[in-house]
Amino acid sequence: MEQEIIWNIPMTGYWGYQIIVYFWLVGASAGSFVISSLGWVFGIKRFKAISFFACNASIILLLVVPAILIHDLGKPFRFWHLMNYVGNWHYSAPMSWGSILITTYPVTMIFYSYCIFRKNEAWARLWGLLAVVLAVCTHWYTGVVMELNPNRELNHTAMAAIIFLTGAFISGIGFLIVLLWIRNLFVKTDEQRVPGSFFVELGKMMAYGVAFDSFLIFSEFLLMFYGSEEEYAILTKVLLGVLAVPYVWMEIIAGLMLPFLILFSPLGNRVPFVVLSSILVCIGVFGMRIWWVFGGQFLQTFY
Repeated sequence: MEQEIIWNIPMTGYWGYQIIVYFWLVGASAGSFVISSLGWVFGIKRFKAISFFACNASIILLLVVPAILIHDLGKPFRFWHLMNYVGNWHYSAPMSWGSILITTYPVTMIFYSYCIFRKNEAWARLWGLLAVVLAVCTHWYTGVVMELNPNRELNHTAMAAIIFLTGAFISGIGFLIVLLWIRNLFVKTDEQRVPGSFFVELGKMMAYGVAFDSFLIFSEFLLMFYGSEEEYAILTKVLLGVLAVPYVWMEIIAGLMLPFLILFSPLGNRVPFVVLSSILVCIGVFGMRIWWVFGGQFLQTFY
């Protein structure tokens, strides 16, 4: 009897746009930082020229996250319950691990950025490698937090983490391409500008990520289309119904199909079209965050 009463409690609190923005910012930060690490950590010398800029952009994105998460709590000082590692922290709680990742990841990036500024390659490689691991773990954890909820059929999938990581990779590259393009508009000398060939190279990396992300989304579509009654209801009533704009138009069409067609065509060798594709990818990944967060709660909230 008590269990029945608990399961029928009305759901009055839900995750809103603060969490969606948080997911997008963390992902774009992680994706941008991976590009930053290619030069100083993995030894691809041509990427060293943008490493400092990309790392600092990642840090700025991540510094916005705590304010969003604390605001979402309603009672801001509740954040201390996750930071109280002595009294409340527990190894089995994903959010407990997330609190550690969110606090240590920006610290390692700051050290990495300082080592780049000082041109200390040995320490930059060490701090950068640690930051790469934390970047991957931070966004992996965001997927895990969502998937470990069996009551939300849409989110309860083992592919959640890889979908989040792939979205982080492509949105991070897209965001960085747009920032570098804007930076070029204000740089006076050709030596300081990022060459067009570099934009094209980043665009190709993003294109392969878009192709892989398309495969993952199509796999999830098949799972729901041929899945259980609840999964089919989520696909038809939610994703293709009330959330058709973020799912179909923002992610599938604007964020995946159009960038795929542009980047794998001769247009992908022209900087303006690479920038356009980057903007579309960022919009598409934001759309994915919308339907992922809202779609997982929709049947719980209204049915």
